[in-house]
Amino acid sequence: MKQIFSYLLILSIISCNINKEYYENGKIEKKGKISNEKKVGEWKYYYPSGKYQGGGKYLNGKRDGEWKWFHENGKLHQIGQFSEDEQTGEWSFFHPNGKRQGIGKLIDGNRIGIWKWYFDNGQIQTERKWSDGKLIEILSCFDGNGNKLDKGTLRDGNGTMKIYDIEGNLLETYLYENGEFKK
Repeated sequence: MKQIFSYLLILSIISCNINKEYYENGKIEKKGKISNEKKVGEWKYYYPSGKYQGGGKYLNGKRDGEWKWFHENGKLHQIGQFSEDEQTGEWSFFHPNGKRQGIGKLIDGNRIGIWKWYFDNGQIQTERKWSDGKLIEILSCFDGNGNKLDKGTLRDGNGTMKIYDIEGNLLETYLYENGEFKK
C-alpha cells in the first residue's frame, strides 16, 4: 500500500507541477499548476507588494469560468466569465472605493449592447452602444452631478466621442471610423 501511495505521489508531482513566478523584489507574481506545458486549474496573481490581485481557472491552457480581479486595497475591481480564453457574458467593474465603475456584455471577447460607465461617486458617466466589438453610438454623457454634456458626433460607428472628468471638464476627444478608434 505504501508503494502505491508513493507512486501516486510521484505521478501527481510529475503530471501537475506547481509553477511560481516572482517579481524582482522576491514576491510571488503568479502561481498555479502546469500540466503538459499548459496552465490548468486555479491560478493566482499578486501585486509587487505581495497583495492578492486576482485570478481564476485555466482549462487546457485557456482561461475558463469566473475570473476576479481586485484593487490593491482588497476591493473588487472586475468580475466576469471566460470561455476558451475569451471574455464572455456580463462583466462588472468597480472603483477602488467599491462603487460600480462599469458594466457590459461580451461575446467571444467582443463588446456588445449597451455599456454603462460611472464616476466614483456613483453617478452615471456615459452609455455606449457596441456591436460585435465596434463602438456604434454614444447614447449619453454626464458630469458627476448628472448634468448632460456634449457626447460628440459618433453615429453608426463614425464620428467623435468626448470624455469628461467628474467636474465636467473635457479631457479628450476621440475619433472613430467604422466603430474603431483612430486617434
